[in-house]
Amino acid sequence: MGLRSLSFERVSAHVMAEGMGLGSLSASTAPIYSSHACTDSSKYQPNTTFQTNLDVLLSSLSSNATHGTHFHKTTIASDTPNAAVRGLFLCRADTLAAACHACVAAAAADLRRRCPVQKEAIIWYDVCMVRYSDNSYLNNIVPSVDISDSKGVAVVDLDRFSELLAGLLNSLAAEAANSADEKFATGEVNLTSSVTLYGLVQCTPDLSFFDCNMCFRSAIASVPNCCDGKRGARSLLPGCNIRYEVYPFYNTTNVLSPPLVKSLPSGTTLLEVNCVCLILTSE
Repeated sequence: MGLRSLSFERVSAHVMAEGMGLGSLSASTAPIYSSHACTDSSKYQPNTTFQTNLDVLLSSLSSNATHGTHFHKTTIASDTPNAAVRGLFLCRADTLAAACHACVAAAAADLRRRCPVQKEAIIWYDVCMVRYSDNSYLNNIVPSVDISDSKGVAVVDLDRFSELLAGLLNSLAAEAANSADEKFATGEVNLTSSVTLYGLVQCTPDLSFFDCNMCFRSAIASVPNCCDGKRGARSLLPGCNIRYEVYPFYNTTNVLSPPLVKSLPSGTTLLEVNCVCLILTSE
């Protein structure tokens, strides 16, 4: 997705509710929609070869999500010119196979409903992402969606809080970008003796170190603008995503990366404030 015009739908802030963290990893929990984007300038006619290929592609992605993999990328083509469609799914690397399949199947069906005639579209759910395009080049940076918790926290030493958050996300990004397989990392930082900040980052495994790192840089750079001082936030891009919360939201039993543990100075306190931050950007 590059310079084409895009349409977005905003996500409700409740998707970041604390109770939706670990529950979303279970196959018995309904997948949770986050956001999506459709191209407005590139559309196809119903009952054409492109639509047939798109149907086959989305069905293939859903089927491959049952194989225990967290990522799959494929192309469906035919002899008809300009009818090829490329697509992929990415599940969070801490999800079980059944939860990944349930999320991809729901996202693929939802994407057809939300973007019924667009040749290029992407949808994010809580633990998965599905995208497709008629373009041979898949942009990894645009579009992007930033979401913060409906509640926020302000730290007395906000600069110190921001420093520790940036350190956590940058450390995780470096670990994930250098990974040879999942390109996924999690870790935590002690804010106080009773409050811990949890972080997660992930790239699509097909990205090179350079492209993965560039995607993470873009995602992390958006946090101060959208979510400064908030108790939780996500930045969702086509090629990567990052998230942090003040509660454990990922499955530590399926995570191999060791936790990163740091602390704020003693005596630092957290003050809760109410706010919502949601920014959608297409360039």
